Amino acid sequence: MGQLAIGCSLNESRDPGTIYAMASAGADVVFIDQEHNLRNSETVFDLVAHAHGAGITPLVRPPHIDYAWITRLLDAGCQSLLIPHVRQPSEVRDLLELAYYHPQGRRGVAIVGGANVNYQAIDDPVEAMRQANDNLLLSLVIETPEAVDSLDELLVPGIGMALVGNGDLAQLYGVPGTTNHRLVVEAQEQVRKMCAEKGIAYGVFQPDPNAITDEIAQGAQFIVHGGVLLFIRQAVRHLRETANKAALESRGAGVPDTVLPISRATLRSS
Repeated sequence: MGQLAIGCSLNESRDPGTIYAMASAGADVVFIDQEHNLRNSETVFDLVAHAHGAGITPLVRPPHIDYAWITRLLDAGCQSLLIPHVRQPSEVRDLLELAYYHPQGRRGVAIVGGANVNYQAIDDPVEAMRQANDNLLLSLVIETPEAVDSLDELLVPGIGMALVGNGDLAQLYGVPGTTNHRLVVEAQEQVRKMCAEKGIAYGVFQPDPNAITDEIAQGAQFIVHGGVLLFIRQAVRHLRETANKAALESRGAGVPDTVLPISRATLRSS
């Protein structure tokens, strides 16, 4: 608790080089989404391995709480999971049971020197299980009215972070697209206060870079901002605007009025 972590979304990219670029730029976390993405498990496992190689934490969001999803992601070496659309305390109990080894849970034991133990030879499986429990981060996305109403029973020991999913929450409150609606703002404040009371990290999805300072001042310890698609759009838009401006300024120097996009241009070597 007390430190700030910054994350960016991998969006639809399957390129491990993107992860290394994020890490070299100073990101702490790469957000790998399986709820709204069609990557298969093998691709996700490879990306998780590259994230570890780059020294950046992979935070994976499975589509739902399920034995196959939770167990396989953990055994692939992903120690940080972000769980969407939680509604009932029973779902959190199921999650804790699936994700933790004894005594907190009943996670299936497969400590055979693979990715989940960083390919080390294990002489003491009980100690390896203890370390796995100690280094596990389970996070909840609070994005349903039921979750807001049950916060005290959802944010229990074993849950390390909570984020508010403003988009889904607004939709389920009947005000789709209105993430600044009073109901959504009040829910976010409830989550923020409950996290502070229980010593749980509070995180946000914040697309507006100008709002990040306020989020930190209000207690956010984890911020997901932007992702591959946004950054590409921003960079290409800047390039397009710069090129158009340069073309206008150079017309008097004999440069043609029309600057063709490179995808339409025919380039020939002399």
